[in-house]
Amino acid sequence: MFRPPLIAALALLAASPSLPREAQPAAAGAPRHAYGAIERIGWSYGEEASRGGPHNQLRFSREGEGRLNASIGPQDAADAQAAIASIGRARPGDAISFSLTREAGTLACSGRAENGGRASGTCRFDPDPGFAAGLARRGIAPDDSDELLAMTLVGAHLATVDGLTADGFGFDDAGDLIAVSALGISASYSSELRGAGLRIDKLGDLIAAKALKIDPRWLAEMARAGYPDLTVGQAIQMRALGVTPEYAVKMARVLQSVGEIE
Repeated sequence: MFRPPLIAALALLAASPSLPREAQPAAAGAPRHAYGAIERIGWSYGEEASRGGPHNQLRFSREGEGRLNASIGPQDAADAQAAIASIGRARPGDAISFSLTREAGTLACSGRAENGGRASGTCRFDPDPGFAAGLARRGIAPDDSDELLAMTLVGAHLATVDGLTADGFGFDDAGDLIAVSALGISASYSSELRGAGLRIDKLGDLIAAKALKIDPRWLAEMARAGYPDLTVGQAIQMRALGVTPEYAVKMARVLQSVGEIE
């Protein structure tokens, strides 16, 4: 479903929902898209290690078809933070219930608090047919409820599709919206990059740029380091290799010295 350079960019989304499987062809006479509830999605809560240090995290999982492995942490939306806070206040043995209601559907969960500041339980997901219909009208109908569940967890919005489409970016499928939403990409981000002189018109490049944290500040620093007018491909490659403006300045000096010796 995902194409280069999306593969490299999405490899950085370890904290985002696992991407849905490719849908199997519908049986003869069956509806092409049928969105039903998903039962028994597991959830767990507890302290987990991360680059920024340990923090309490809410994780969702599902085995078998439509396998899911997603987590919600300190930087997620307000409704998710409210759920995390309510779980954190529970005492061992207390019943817990919370829900995430978003454009793509509602995830209703229940369970119990455990010893050691942990908790677990199960959820039911009910997709929103209006959201699915809205995506279908835009030519990117979700393949199944698993994709709608992923969109719920990353907080996907129809307005995101409309904004980026109006800005000249085309969506090939619902997976593109999952990637865009997981990274928090909006039309304002593409405008910032273009304002900084980066000519970007493909959604895959925009996703890769965001995943690699390319921003106007980095582009300006690279320009001052001797690399103005980078193409999208050059910017993505240099950022992926960890090239910093400081390193670029040193390399420019080395190349200049070699030129003088010759």
